[in-house]
Amino acid sequence: MSVERLCAGPAVPCIYAYMASKFPNLEKVLEKDKSFDEIESKDIISCAMETKDPLCMKVVEKFTENFGTETGNLALKTLPYGGIYLIGGVTNGIKDYLISDPKFMDSFYNKGRLSDHMRSFQVLLVDPEIEIGLVGAQERARRDMIASIKK
Repeated sequence: MSVERLCAGPAVPCIYAYMASKFPNLEKVLEKDKSFDEIESKDIISCAMETKDPLCMKVVEKFTENFGTETGNLALKTLPYGGIYLIGGVTNGIKDYLISDPKFMDSFYNKGRLSDHMRSFQVLLVDPEIEIGLVGAQERARRDMIASIKK
């Protein structure tokens, strides 16, 4: 599985399947109403965030660890001193967990001898109401307009 899939919505059901097999003693509450193939990321995230279901929480914890590790790896490759902006459906779904639990940031910072350097990068959660692509396009248009006026 690619990093792009591992740190996005499609990974959540895959992690759920793994955790269900790793922890067979945990109740599979989602499978009472749906077959395994019908369970979607949003179902798992909702079950974890709203009812704190133990199996679904394990999925969120593992996803968060993977996401933090890979976000940190990307930061080391790109050196984003302007910040890292977390967006997307899963990020929005688990935002309260990301804010309250240190797992994401611990995984992000855990880079051996470069761990202290990782604190140079600010990590921000983007409000889902902000259409980041449009905001970026507007900013680019504004800068281009200012540059053309100065000529």
